[in-house]
Amino acid sequence: MDWDILFGGDYDYFDLPDLTPELSGREAASMVKLGGFEPGMRLLDAPCGHGRHANVLAAQGYSVVGIDRDERFLAMAADEASTMGVDVDYRRVDLREMSFDAEFDAAVSWYSSFGYFDDETDRDILYRYRRALSPGGSFLLDMHSPYRHIPSVLANHEMHVDVLRRGEDMAIDIQELDAVASRYYAEKITIRNSVVERARYSVRMFTAPEILEWFRAAGFSEARVMDEHGGTFTVSSRRLVVLGTA
Repeated sequence: MDWDILFGGDYDYFDLPDLTPELSGREAASMVKLGGFEPGMRLLDAPCGHGRHANVLAAQGYSVVGIDRDERFLAMAADEASTMGVDVDYRRVDLREMSFDAEFDAAVSWYSSFGYFDDETDRDILYRYRRALSPGGSFLLDMHSPYRHIPSVLANHEMHVDVLRRGEDMAIDIQELDAVASRYYAEKITIRNSVVERARYSVRMFTAPEILEWFRAAGFSEARVMDEHGGTFTVSSRRLVVLGTA
């Protein structure tokens, strides 16, 4: 995982313009709806990135702690919180080192932020989310559907390719699915001002029964899957959302 390249200046240039305040507001509203959150709850946003959800939720009356490994993102999040006049407790913490113990009423992992390590590490991270919750607390996990890219993979020589253009500049995301490992291996190529950058990453894909088994193994008393609207998860669903109860 080439973190610093993936989430550096090219990320700001290519990706941030699409992550509008309107989109962040809609996604925060989805979290509240799907997770059954109530104002006043203690929420953990992990990883929080540049705070686009944490700040919105804080403005709605939630007590939010946001963690991320990226100091630059945390500084951006804190600056935006100051501009909005909201209070969020931002901390530099790697997901693999979370050590909260029954401190939150709910936790969220949004925008495909889970599954970037080996299975043993990812299982441990899921356990750490569970340990962070008070009894009866909720964990809301949002991921790509494992079926989303398969038609494209079959049609494009076993690759899924996304191209994003900003004027003469381009970001090209090439993903290849390892069906045995149930994992996408990807390379992101950015061409900006004629300068080419390459970054590699991989992310785990889960079927519904598999991720539910992971939740049970992590100690959640209940877990269920749904689509991005809270409806039945199907092969046509764009997202796979899991709601677990501590």
